[in-house]
Amino acid sequence: MRICVIGGGAAGLCALRNFAANLNNFELVAFEKTEKVGGTWVYNEKTGLDSNGLPIHSSMYRDLRTNLPCEIMNFPDYRKMKGDKFSTATHQQILSYLQNYAQHFQLYQYIQFNTLVEHVKPEFKDDDSKTVWKVQIKNLKTNQIFHEEFDGIIVCTGQYYQPNVPKIPGIETFPGTILHSHSYRRPEDFTSKLIVVLGASSSGIDIGIELCAHADHVYLSHHGERLVSILPPQLTQVMEISRIEKNKIHFADGNSVQVDAIIYCTGYLITFPFLDPSCGITVDNNYVYPIYKHMININYPTMCILGINNKVVPFPMFHMKAQYFLAYFKGELILPAKNEMMEDSKLKTEKKRHAHALAEQQWSFNNSLAKAGGFNPLPPFYETGYKAWWSLRKSNLWHYKDYKLIIADDNKSVDISLE
Repeated sequence: MRICVIGGGAAGLCALRNFAANLNNFELVAFEKTEKVGGTWVYNEKTGLDSNGLPIHSSMYRDLRTNLPCEIMNFPDYRKMKGDKFSTATHQQILSYLQNYAQHFQLYQYIQFNTLVEHVKPEFKDDDSKTVWKVQIKNLKTNQIFHEEFDGIIVCTGQYYQPNVPKIPGIETFPGTILHSHSYRRPEDFTSKLIVVLGASSSGIDIGIELCAHADHVYLSHHGERLVSILPPQLTQVMEISRIEKNKIHFADGNSVQVDAIIYCTGYLITFPFLDPSCGITVDNNYVYPIYKHMININYPTMCILGINNKVVPFPMFHMKAQYFLAYFKGELILPAKNEMMEDSKLKTEKKRHAHALAEQQWSFNNSLAKAGGFNPLPPFYETGYKAWWSLRKSNLWHYKDYKLIIADDNKSVDISLE
């Protein structure tokens, strides 16, 4: 069976690695629109358009360090990522790890670089009993168009490349700098500035704290619960923005400040522009429907989407999902009845944009995949390490990245120390 993997980032490499272990059953091709593996972990100093003429995919900024310890970011079958002095890793270290992973499992032979997937459409063969996927691809070097057929599709295009920019009344009157975190690269660009950062999720907090070393002051604007951690003195939490009048930013509680720059850390939009409507997948405010187990296309189960969950440890989850899809393709796993899968795919959160945020549920979810697919669950240190680290992060947002996570020899318990 021919399997098409769309994307050569962490999820795409993981899909290749697991299916490549079964080459008696599968022929693999991965299409990557850039010239490197790594996806969002490939740092690009430029913003706007890439050398291939497409919008720059990566949202990396120069000094990023992971907000998870690299000890639990490892794929479980390739635990080569280790912290140096700290457990948080740079994007260079993560990219190097992914490149080594691809080399170790000999994955480069399956990847076609500078190749854009433009269109994916299902067609029926053999008296409507079998789905064949028609895939249109474009060589970005020659602009040649090709058409291929596959028995399975694994979508691994990521979820951190299409900026979500909410409309704010009066934003068009603001004379200063406006950008989304997707285009943020260096804190020195904001030296001596007064800045509003919109959003207090991972990127908002990280970028806000990073800016404090250069900016005069940073206002972290969000509508969530107030952060209880000690924060830099140059950072002040404020309410969400109600309106903007030139340089003056008005907040929901009636307060206002004058600033020089606005940075949106408001997340990203999940989008699959290459999927034909006949694929049956819809995306509404980042709620992808109808998919079983946050991955299987219920209408066409030979398609899966590997990387749409958030508030999770991504690389180990990719590993579990890839094995689950592999078990299905090998006939070792029978999916439930369609009505049961549709029930699983129903919205279970108050807001659609939180539909695929798992947080504490990720561990039971991963275990459910392993149990159904008949493969090994993740070692317990992934869960214990995540919970210990998240507790540290919540109480010490300013300095939690300076700690080290130590995994015990039993692969269960962990310790955290300040190096």
